[in-house]
This record gives sequence, structure tokens and C-alpha cells, in this order.
Amino acid sequence: MHSAALHTAGSAPFEPASESAPQCVESIGRRLCEALPPLRLHSVSIYDTQCNVLWLSEGALGPDEHQLVVDALERLAVGDGGEGFEQRVEDGRVAVFLAVRAEHAALSGLVMVLADTKATGESLLVRISTAGVLTLVHELTLAVRPAVPRRVDHDPTGLMLSLAVDGAPSDTGGAPHASAGRELTPAAVDAFLEQSELSLAVEATAPTVEPDAAAPIATIAPSVQPPALPAASVWQPPAPAAPLAAAQNVGGEAVALEVLPFVKLRSGGRMRRFEVLPRGTPRQNRDPAALDALAVEGLLAWMGAHRPDWTQEPTCFTLNLSIATLEDEQFLRRLGTGFTRSGISPDSVGFEIAEPLCTQRRAQVERFIGGCERLGCFVVIDGFSFDSAVVPLLRSKAVRLVKIDARLSAAALKDKLAQALVVAIVQAVKVLGIHCAAQQIESQQTLRWLTAVGCDFGQGPILARPLPIARLQGPAPALG
Repeated sequence: MHSAALHTAGSAPFEPASESAPQCVESIGRRLCEALPPLRLHSVSIYDTQCNVLWLSEGALGPDEHQLVVDALERLAVGDGGEGFEQRVEDGRVAVFLAVRAEHAALSGLVMVLADTKATGESLLVRISTAGVLTLVHELTLAVRPAVPRRVDHDPTGLMLSLAVDGAPSDTGGAPHASAGRELTPAAVDAFLEQSELSLAVEATAPTVEPDAAAPIATIAPSVQPPALPAASVWQPPAPAAPLAAAQNVGGEAVALEVLPFVKLRSGGRMRRFEVLPRGTPRQNRDPAALDALAVEGLLAWMGAHRPDWTQEPTCFTLNLSIATLEDEQFLRRLGTGFTRSGISPDSVGFEIAEPLCTQRRAQVERFIGGCERLGCFVVIDGFSFDSAVVPLLRSKAVRLVKIDARLSAAALKDKLAQALVVAIVQAVKVLGIHCAAQQIESQQTLRWLTAVGCDFGQGPILARPLPIARLQGPAPALG
């Protein structure tokens, strides 16, 4: 292992880049590759101080390379590696790390060069420490800023949370058990959607509330996951019944909605994404199709009543659907009516379909995806594992995001096959113009590696936790 200062004998002094020149990490990275002497080069990558990969020349980086960068950042931060050092890797490669920092300033990032070298005795660090390379590394000091460590209480979505206290009395007049004896039936839900009561709930029941006086409109229900529906069970649309009132105004029949953010792991784009988690009562959970319908009803009602909170910045929401809803041929027709009457754009709502359903109910899933494409909604494949039977579904324009099977991403740091599958998924969907998200991320090590291989979004307890949809607010207005 060699360590050296980068002001070598043949190096010219640093010359700061012009202030008017655009400081693009990608542009500097490409020029850096061109400035390197002839090498058997594997890749060149640029990182900030939190080990987030800002640019990668080619290929993908595995956990071993990621750990090299973690160790190098710690070493360069304390000055142990000077302004750069090289380290031989077990598979015969050599990694060279160049510190990105202005003169007398703290470390703001690093450059890693991975290459194969023959045993000539010459230091790779010395070979690449040319005037051109060092000047470009110095240019990076204007383009890369030290990353701020994520606080435990940090809100990665960039949203403002309301100050309403959990458990505060709602506007329902203090009669939470008034309708506790009424059982929510599929017939009531079907009648509600058929008679287009949704638009009335959106437009007529939404009070005008000043931003500083907003009160919660949904409460946190116990976290009860809906039970799995047997494969043979199909909800047949029943006869019409009396329409329901708006979900947010009927305490005993409301479905409490929470949202879980898709946190961006890569820069770029303004779209905010949230997964909607309906928290039904045990009675509601016995009918997953009815729960799905009420969740859609509650979401569209909230979107209609709080347009500024999700339209100031582009925002979309996704809901996970049950088998029964996928098999209901009338669901999308009723949904289209709801969109039309409420004035909500269909492309702001998407539906998550679990990968096993894509194989077990292939015909119904294909029909549903085709319907979403015609309607304008989008589709998310949940638990995607690169199943060969599911891959053809990615041809649809409605499929805009896949959520990687959590078992794959959790095992990727220990199992080479899982690692290869995650990298393959990330690269494949990128070619198709589809985003990918990792879920249930529980460690910083896993998060950093997923970011390094190019995953777009992440979900998990170390990133963000679900919050009631009532607390979801738009960006704060600019001061001054």
C-alpha cells in the first residue's frame, strides 16, 4: 500500500477553474477518464463524504468496492492518506483514491480509480498524478460539497409536518362510536362508486382552512395488516345499496390513511412519491376489495380537498391492490368516473401489484395493466425478482417503477447471486426508462451500496416512517 502527496515532481500547480464554467460532476468525470494515462481501466467513480456515488464511468460497484471507499474516506478525513493513496485488492486490481478538497479545507469527497496493473514495481498513484488529472480533481472541489450526515429526526421528503397533536379531537363532534354497529359491505362501496358520490365528497365536504389553522382530518388507526385473500375468492359486484358518506366524515367506517415516502437515493427530478397505507379496522380488513375501494375513495377525497399540498411540487401516490380488486372488471371504470368528476389527473395515482400475482393471475393482471395504460394511471411491480414470467410486463408504458424484492437487497451484501440480481434489475429497468426502488432498508451499509449501484429510491426505517396523510403538506413558501 502506497501513500503520497499529489504534488509530484512533474506536476504543475493547481489552477482554479473559471467561475463561469459549468461545474458538472459528470462532465469532469468524463474529462478525468480522458486525462488518465493508458491503463487497463475498470472504472472511475466520484463520491461525496457520505459515500454516495455521484458519478460512475461504467459497470457497477459491488459491496467489496463500496467498503474500500468507506475505509478510504475515513483515512483521508483524518489526513492519514495524505492527498491520495493506492491499495491493492485481492483479485489483482489496484484502487487509487484521490482526495477532493480545497487547500486547507475539509474533505468534500474522493475519486476512486480501479485498474489492473502488471507487477512492474511502478506505483499507479505516481503514474496517474499528472498535471491534467490533478487539475480536474481540483475542479471537483467546486462541484462537490461535503455531504451533511442524515439526522435521526430528518425528514428526507422535504415536507412540512403539521403541529397537530396525535389524538386531538376531530371535527366529527366527539361521537366516535356513532356508527360502530354498521358493517361496511361491498354493496355499499359499489353503490358509492357507481353513483359518483366521490366527486360530491371531494368538492362539497372540503372546508376552506387557513394554513396555520389546519387540523388533522385522519387519525392513526392500529397497524393491522389486511389478511391474505384465498386464491379462489373473487368479489362479485353485489346489488346497489345506500351510498356511503365521505370516508373522512364517517368515524366508524373511515379508513385511516398513512403515507410512506419513496426517498430519493439519486439526485435529479422533482417528483415526490408516496405509498399509501390504509389502516382498516378488523371488520374492514375481512373484505380486502372493500378496503381497497375505501382507500381509493379516501385518497381521492383528500387530494381534492388539499390540492395545494400535493400540486405545488409534482407528487404521485401508489396503493397496493388485493387479488379481488384486480379481478373486479368494474374497478377501473368506476375509478375513471371518479377522476373525471373530481378533476384529479389519473397520472398522479398508481397501483402496486405483487410479483406473485403477476404469475398466478396473469390474465387479470395483463387486463388491469392495459386498463391503467388507457386510463392514464401507472403501475408498480412490487417484490420484483427478475422472474422470467414477469419481465414481459415491463413492456407496458403503464409500468413506471419496480420495487426490488426485499429479500434480494437484504442478502446482497453477503450473497453474490443476490448481489448480481440486484445489479441486473437496476441496469435492466434503467434501459427501459423505468425507476427502481429498494424497500425495507434497515442498515446504512445496505443503503450506501444500493445508492452506489444506482437504485433510484429507498424505503425503510432508517429513511422515513409512515405518517398520517393529514400531516402531508406542500413545501413552505419562500421567505422574503
